[in-house]
Amino acid sequence: MLRQFDVIVVSERFKADTANSAQDTQQNIPPFTDPSLGWFFVDDINKGLEASEAEWIVVATENVEITRDFLNNLAECNASFPMADALAPRIKAAGKFLGGFIIAKNGDFEQISENSAIRFVAGPHPDVAAFSRRIVQRTGRVDTSLPARFQLTDYSLRMLHAGGRMLSVPYLVIDGNPADSQIEPKEYDTGCVRTLYKSLGITDAGKFALRHPRAWSALFRGHKALNAKREAAISLSKMTPEMLRDIKE
Repeated sequence: MLRQFDVIVVSERFKADTANSAQDTQQNIPPFTDPSLGWFFVDDINKGLEASEAEWIVVATENVEITRDFLNNLAECNASFPMADALAPRIKAAGKFLGGFIIAKNGDFEQISENSAIRFVAGPHPDVAAFSRRIVQRTGRVDTSLPARFQLTDYSLRMLHAGGRMLSVPYLVIDGNPADSQIEPKEYDTGCVRTLYKSLGITDAGKFALRHPRAWSALFRGHKALNAKREAAISLSKMTPEMLRDIKE
């Protein structure tokens, strides 16, 4: 019988290091255990996805606090919204609520309002997301060549072509303390334009690149490999115009 949840905690700190194996073992102790719950502490999301056997998989960084209450609320959302193959929790931090992202009219990824109603989103906050096992099996591996900030958004956009959608539910909240994003502008432009191009094509990627000229070089550099990733993402696509409209401003 499948576990109900697996939690994949991703951090460079969990990279295998035989010299510090005893210390790593102590650092990787889960905050709580349960027979229906599995924990994986990894430096690469894909290592956790390959090992997971649960019906739902939570991917998180160390910046958020996975609790029993959060997982109970997640289970309620799973039951209440069977049309969603993934969920984007809101992070409560310093009195604010940080949610998922939509695609703005100017082509950028824009965080949804704190007061946003239930809606589909293009991607989650980079620190936490939940995916159903069925959509992971259809979507495949996470593209870890992208900056960490874009990996889950890229995955969520690729999910659209697999027939899945990510839902933001206002009352699915997790406590956390997300670190300020310290991504270089060039790295941001590269990650954003490649994420857009892979799943949505040159129209959406070009709209972003027109406002961020640096991004054009990211499209032309390694274009053959990028096109191969795009073909893999959109092959036998199940994405409809309605699904695309639902994740845009």
